[in-house]
Formats: sequence, C-alpha cells, structure tokens
Amino acid sequence: MSDPLSLPPATWDQAAGAIVFAAAPGLRFRPEVVVGGRVVALQRWQVLADGAQADGDGIILRITCRDGAARATVSNRGATTLRLDAFRFRAEGGLLARPGRELRLYTEGWTMTTPAMSVRWGEREPLLNPDYRAFAAPDPAEQGSRPANRFHADFVTVLNHVSSGASLLVGFITSADQVARIAVTLAETGPTELTATSLGDGIAVPPGGEVASEELVALAGTGAETRLTAFAARWGARMQARAGGPLPTGWCSWYYYFEKVTERDVLENADWLAANRAQFPLAYVQVDDGWQAALGDWTVTDPARFPHGPQWLVQEIRRRGFRPGLWLAPFLVEERSRLAAEHPGWLVQDRTGATVWAMDWRGCRTAILDCTRPEVCAWLEGVFATLAGWGVDYAKLDFLVHESAVTAKGGVYADPGATRVQALRRGLAAIRRGFGDGRVLLACTNVLGAGVGLVDACRIGTDFLPDWNRGNEPFREAPTVPNVCRNIINRTYLDRRLWINDPDTVIVRSDDNRLNAAEVRMWVSALWFAGGMTFAGDRLSTLTPERTALLKLLLDQPDAVLDPRPLDRFAEEYPTLWCGRLRHDPATTVVGAFNFGEQPRTLRIDCAAAGLPAGRPLAVRDFWEGGAATQARDGLDLDLAPHTCRVLLLTPA
Repeated sequence: MSDPLSLPPATWDQAAGAIVFAAAPGLRFRPEVVVGGRVVALQRWQVLADGAQADGDGIILRITCRDGAARATVSNRGATTLRLDAFRFRAEGGLLARPGRELRLYTEGWTMTTPAMSVRWGEREPLLNPDYRAFAAPDPAEQGSRPANRFHADFVTVLNHVSSGASLLVGFITSADQVARIAVTLAETGPTELTATSLGDGIAVPPGGEVASEELVALAGTGAETRLTAFAARWGARMQARAGGPLPTGWCSWYYYFEKVTERDVLENADWLAANRAQFPLAYVQVDDGWQAALGDWTVTDPARFPHGPQWLVQEIRRRGFRPGLWLAPFLVEERSRLAAEHPGWLVQDRTGATVWAMDWRGCRTAILDCTRPEVCAWLEGVFATLAGWGVDYAKLDFLVHESAVTAKGGVYADPGATRVQALRRGLAAIRRGFGDGRVLLACTNVLGAGVGLVDACRIGTDFLPDWNRGNEPFREAPTVPNVCRNIINRTYLDRRLWINDPDTVIVRSDDNRLNAAEVRMWVSALWFAGGMTFAGDRLSTLTPERTALLKLLLDQPDAVLDPRPLDRFAEEYPTLWCGRLRHDPATTVVGAFNFGEQPRTLRIDCAAAGLPAGRPLAVRDFWEGGAATQARDGLDLDLAPHTCRVLLLTPA
C-alpha cells in the first residue's frame, strides 16, 4: 500500500468460481448478471489469461482482472435485444466475522447532499426528506424503508471492527457509466451480506452488443483512513481526475442576496474587493442564481435586475481585475423559457411521449434536457463556448443530479442504451468541450462520481445557511450546520484526488445571520480544517473588522491542515474530533473538538489516536484563544457547551 496508485493484484480463482483480491485475503466475490428481471444461470467457467468467462441463455459474462481491479462484461450473443438490469458481485469469506454489535460501517453518498456517514448496529438508513429522495438516493422508492441493520453505500463503503481497528473497504474505482452501490447486512454473528452492484438501469443491449460494469476493488487491513485515501487516489487516476489546478478563491452572491441579486449588488462587492485587494486577494466574482431570464435561456438576463445584460456585467467584473463566474443549472428548462417553446423535443419525456415536468421552480414547471440527444449536447457546447467567448472563467453548475434523477420521475431517455449516469456525463462532457480546459467548472448537486475527470471542483456537502437548523429539520440531507460539517470532514479523503473540494462559502456576517458568534467561529474552524475552495458569501461592505478578520484568516492560510480526517468517523454520525498537521509546520498536530449537540459534552482527545507519541509531554496551545502553552501527555479532556468548538495545536515538548 506504499504507492496509492498501485493495487495488489486481483485474480480469478477457478476452484472457487470467484474473484479474489490480494489486498483482501480470504475474501471472494462471486459474479452474476441480471437480465430482464432474472439472474442468468451461468455454466462452464473458462479460464482466460486475465480472468474467466461463462455463458448462459444467449449471453457471455466475462470477468477481467487487471491492475488490482475486476470488472464484468456481458455480451449479447442472442438474436433479440436484452435488457441489462445489473452486475452483482456477492462477497463470501473474509468479512470481518465479528459480532454485529462490534462493527461500524462508513457509507459514502450519491450526491453532495446525501449523508456521508457511519452507521452502527441497531440503526437504520438515514432519514431523508421524502420530497427530495429522488435527488439524494439512486433508489428513492426503497430508501428509508429497509429494516434496521441493512445499509447501502454509494461508490465505496468501509466495514470497521471497533476494538481491533481491522477494516475492509469495498468500492468501485470507475464511475463514468453506471450507478455503483454496496449493500451490507449485519446480524448478531456478523455480516450476512456484502453485495457490490453496478446497475444497468434496464438499458437495451442489441444482438452483438456488450456492456461492462464499473471496476471493483477490495482492500483490507488496519487504518481505515489509509484505505480510503489509497482508494480515492486510484479512483482519480483511473478516471483522469482534474485535481491539480490552483485553489479557487472568490466571492459568491447567493448566500446574502439569494435570487434577488442585482447587477448593482454584484458591482458593489466587486468594488469593495478591488479597494481591499491587498488584504483580500480573491480571484473570482461569481454571480449566482437570479441573473438569468429563465432556466434554459442562459444568454439573457432578467431585464429588471440586470438591465445591461450578462456580457456587459462580465466585462465590468473583468475591468475591476477579477475573473468572472456565473451560476447555471444547465440541464433544467422552465416551461416559460424560449428554449422550451422552441425545442420541446429536447426535453426528457415519459413512455407516452409527454414531457416530464420534474420539479416546480418558483411557480413554474421545469423539465430536464435529454443529454442522450446529440443535438442537446451540441447546444450545451455552444452555450458554454459563448460564455467563454464573453470572458467567463468560472461556472458553478447546479442541479446536475436532476439529469439522472428524472428517471425516478418517469423519464425515459431518447437513447435506450444510455444509463442515467451516462446521460449526465454526456452533458458534462459537452459543457467541458464548449467551456475549454483553462476554465473552472464547479459541480453542485451532482452524482459525485459522474463528474470525475470533467469538473475541477465539487461541492461535498449541502448548502450552508446562516441558521443552525432552520425549521428544526430532522432530515439528514437538509441544509443544517451539523449535516454540512459531517459531510465535509468525512469527504476530505476525496480532495485533490478526484477534484478540489468545495465545502461551501464563508459566512461570517453579523447582519441577516441567525448564527451566534460561537457558531460562526465553529463554521470558520470547520472550513480552516477541511480546506479546499474559499469563497466569501457576505455583503462585504457590512462586515465588522472582527468578522473580516475571520475571512482574512482563511485567505492567509489556504489548505492550512495537511491530511485532515475525523478521528471518530465510525463512532459518531457527526464526527466530533478532527485531526491533521499544520501545513507550514508538519511537526505540529492540530485537533479540533466540535460539539454539534444540544447538551454540554466532554470530549476526550487521545494523543495516540492523533498520531502523537504516547507518554511524551506535549505542549498544547489554543488556536483561537492563544495564551501560554500548557502540557499534556496521553490525552486531554475538553468540556464543550452546545454549538461550540476548540482547536488545539499540539507539539512534542
């Protein structure tokens, strides 16, 4: 595991009729393919140089083991078109055969809002808003209805034994074509099921056609964080991730003005930044939702609030010395838009040929572009080429998951051979071609894996709002402070491996803010820890000196923490202990203690768990309060009030 881009081999075990991974000894995966609603009965496995193949019912299933990963390919040798439902890899043996009560499970999520979290014995899958499930789970009809101890993860999962630290990671290191999921069922005696599935979505495979699954890997050993980072590095390499560009910094209009933003608002903040450039060297000024005349009409502004038009505003931003950015929901089309009137056939339809109105947008029905139509992709490419020609350097792409989720609303793509992931990725590829390689694409509300290799940055948590939990939302994908913080720390392993992480904007203002001073500090601490993009989300001219200092801190110390990670990923749904090392002084360990709860709490920092030598005296400094250093040896107990945090710097004394 010394080289994260090199995995121990995967091979075919003919005696077991299964795939085995050298990195997960004792574990076997039996492959199967589901066609037309039934599992195909396979016969006569034949060993090949790089795997094996078997036939049955007019198909051939080939298993290819290469570069430490395994994939399945189905070939239709019959005379009629078949419908591919899924590839399944059912695990046997090597499954951490420990009592279920001693096991924890990290489950990755489908989109930025989907909970990235650990689950434990006796629990159920997280509660999601029924009205939003189609955009947060690939199986909205089933999500939330499964019994306790049966869980699903997207892309990757890690099974962890509490006392020994033994871990088993199972995941897919490609994600361009199919929804990839892992199901785990726990019982008193241990796991009774681990099935990795690459979904075919019932696509048509004509005679002579073939379709491959995503690539499966399995890694076992102690140290779950090491497994996750190695997995993400291999995933990014396999998908040719765009993860090495400069760290984007900027200002975003959404989080103060929301959809009521005007061109005057934008230029006021651009002027403030120009006047304070030395202290706040932000690169981009990004206009968010509200500038467009209608969803789908992306070259026309709302004339009441943006009377000079989009090209003029882009030029004004550039004239002030900033790189212009625009928000778009590129696959959404309002019924009142010119695009809907001129090209109704471009919108996803149901099986009767009627337009699927997938959602309501401020009182107007909204449909989804069918990105399996070449003419739609040509149009998207043209739109983004136009924006690039104006001088737009940054595009925030929102509501991307709707391209895939429209199938849950009854949508049927024009191309019967396209999966919902392929439909989305074709649209993103067209956008990238039009926008060009030298400009930044940020993916929001995206099927996470579908953007790898096409986008430069990706939101990893739900929206951060200036309210701890507006309306006391019980749902785990809702825009609450704990939900955002849970996702951004649990997904730090993706940063600079799949893309640049976007944890969301810096909100530090005093006006129009329901967060108190301690909660604002908590959010700034989380952003400082997690790293990634830094975008301001306030009306800058109204900030007090004390609050502007918080923004300046994040700009002065970008990506301040090396290898940030949660110490209690498996013990807590909302990790309370975050750890890493100072980038400018790697000998200093940084530990954050966060109380997201509603009651006071004492949190124990175990120095050994944080990677510090046991038994040696440590100098301890408070990041926020400063003061003289105190000393500790094996650990520290911190008393935290609700909605507060402490950040400590620890160095060997």
